[in-house]
Amino acid sequence: ALWHFLDGLPKDFTYGVEVRHPEFFAKGEAEQQLNRGLHERNVNRVILDSRPVHSAAATSPAMIDAQQKKPKVPVHAVMTARQPMVRFIGGDDMAHNRELFRVWLQTLAKWHQSGTPWLFLHTPDIAFAPALVDTLWGDLRAALPAAGNAPSIPQQSSLF
Repeated sequence: ALWHFLDGLPKDFTYGVEVRHPEFFAKGEAEQQLNRGLHERNVNRVILDSRPVHSAAATSPAMIDAQQKKPKVPVHAVMTARQPMVRFIGGDDMAHNRELFRVWLQTLAKWHQSGTPWLFLHTPDIAFAPALVDTLWGDLRAALPAAGNAPSIPQQSSLF
């Protein structure tokens, strides 16, 4: 069904697929077929890194909710197309996030040599997302100067 769906999409766009079923993380035939099929169709596999969420103490309602809902799957850093996508879900502890993010510094720099990696940083409580970007961006820029300055995060002064 996935191949039928992807084959019917317009070819002018970049696509990414995030899978969550354990079979696609078992390094067996199902995962090999998935990676091969995505590669043949030039579709990126979204790599979910939820380690910071699942290795942290759940001290807030948002973290408790995230630990219950976010899949706890192995991180398989595989590039199936030219724009690999990493979805890094940080927790409340910025030092711990930084430690777990270090592995991505080499991988993203390597992928940048032959493609354009995409990095999506977020947290269970979105209020911590700016702090996560601030914590990780210096290291990212040191490893990958092409990352440039951190994205600006607009401030909203009121609801209306």
